Amino acid sequence: MRDWAVRAARVLVLPMVAGAAGQAHAGGFGLREQSSYYQGTAFAGTAAGGDGLASMFWNPAAISFTPGLSVEGNVTYIAPHASLDVYSATAPITGASLGTTGASDIVGNGVLPTTYISYAWEKWAVGFAVTSPFGLVTDAPCNFSGRYYGCYNRIFDMNVQASVAYKVNEWLTIGGGLNVNYIDAKLTNAQFAGFTSPLNNLYAEVNGDDLGVGFNLGVLFTLAPGTTLGIGYKSSIDQNLSGNLNLSVANITTVNQVAASAGLTLPDQVTASFRSQLTPQWTVLGTVEWTNWSTVQQLVVTSRGIPVSTLDLKWNDGWFFSGGVEYQWDPKLALRAGIAYELTPVPDETRSPRLPDTNRLWLSGGFTYNFTPQFSFDFAYSHIFGENSPINLSASDPANALRGSLVGEVNDGYVDIVSVGLRYKFGAPVTAALITK
Repeated sequence: MRDWAVRAARVLVLPMVAGAAGQAHAGGFGLREQSSYYQGTAFAGTAAGGDGLASMFWNPAAISFTPGLSVEGNVTYIAPHASLDVYSATAPITGASLGTTGASDIVGNGVLPTTYISYAWEKWAVGFAVTSPFGLVTDAPCNFSGRYYGCYNRIFDMNVQASVAYKVNEWLTIGGGLNVNYIDAKLTNAQFAGFTSPLNNLYAEVNGDDLGVGFNLGVLFTLAPGTTLGIGYKSSIDQNLSGNLNLSVANITTVNQVAASAGLTLPDQVTASFRSQLTPQWTVLGTVEWTNWSTVQQLVVTSRGIPVSTLDLKWNDGWFFSGGVEYQWDPKLALRAGIAYELTPVPDETRSPRLPDTNRLWLSGGFTYNFTPQFSFDFAYSHIFGENSPINLSASDPANALRGSLVGEVNDGYVDIVSVGLRYKFGAPVTAALITK
């Protein structure tokens, strides 16, 4: 059993380079699904440590929680759904009606893998992670009535995180590190081609990528045996995406292609979490998270220094609140459940088919089964209920002068998420770096 477990763990923790292809689930175009272990509590307790190595994603000080060398690999399947009803849509300039053809199931399914490695000894700990903090795929047909506001859109993201932690004393651990982030984006929409609403629109496609660098900081307080409070900070990352702007007929025959670029600031984030073992069986957990999505006000695409397209976004800050419990059924099996509510950063007045983000309610459950003291299996399932929210885009906004107007509603939004993970501890010392139970 030991040899098989080691081989399985080694396979799962190879660096995974695939990003998520699906609707974002952390407000905006963020992805929260970085851990099977914490998904079981609706991500309550993420920054407060625990057996899940993924805590380092939110708080680098938490890598000291598990002594010795440990590895973890997770794979999460995300199956979202959202429809867009159109009540009215008009062409730019002429104001001609574009009809009320909506779009159903405009967000795609996807798979998100993550990898974590940590080593803790005496007062020091180091950690390494490969994750996908951001991502998006929306796919509306380019003949629907809101086609000037978006058709197919994709954001691929991969982040490599290296962190170090130092245990100052029995109750305080500090940590910090570096994040290197790669992002690749593709945005498409129909392009108005004349004063008469065309049956065969031009097709506009902007694509670009960039590599950016940020940092992470964290602190972990051990308030009592089995009770921890963690606070983690991830810095903003400035990305300057460089690529091309293509215009084509029906996405087949290119009529123009120019170099293009767009600046984007990925938001900084603060996560505060606690976990407290009330009895040998019961542990309660909680998280409050703030994301500075208000850094995203406009997306301006330029070519040779001249703006060629502007998206007015005017996003607000994002907030996430969650609470959860863990029950240790026996030494091998731990059960988890959690509930969360998230406030979207996308205001009603700028919501678009590109990113139909709404407020959402999370319900989650999961378990860990320990095959041996070293080898564990995590499973989690979440269902997200999305709120119905309006779309009200006006041609009176100068940024929409060549897009016309669009009035509608995002509805029937929900997500099913299934996640599995494996964790292995290689020869952990008897004395833990932090007391957990």
